[in-house]
Amino acid sequence: MPNAERPSLSLMRQDLERDWRFRFVMARERYQTASRRYRKLLREKPEGLTPRHDDPVAIARHEESEALAEYTRILKLFTGLVLYGRIPEEQLAAQANGGRDWQTAH
Repeated sequence: MPNAERPSLSLMRQDLERDWRFRFVMARERYQTASRRYRKLLREKPEGLTPRHDDPVAIARHEESEALAEYTRILKLFTGLVLYGRIPEEQLAAQANGGRDWQTAH
């Protein structure tokens, strides 16, 4: 007889998938927003000028790159969870830490 106090593995996996789907959606939105901002600034930039590292266009490009890298990372983890049942390493680490790291990430 299963322990009523302990959620079933199916429910635990559903919770994990919901949490990681949320992270995936947020990362995608961050990337899309950064990409739109970069493209807008690029269109407004005078032709022939090379931006300095502190130029808004250069900063926007850097933010877009970081957002894309995070989106890709989370997409891989989410895909592994949903298709293959692989629990992401950072999820396991947070659970080993009593969930404190995981709870503060949301």
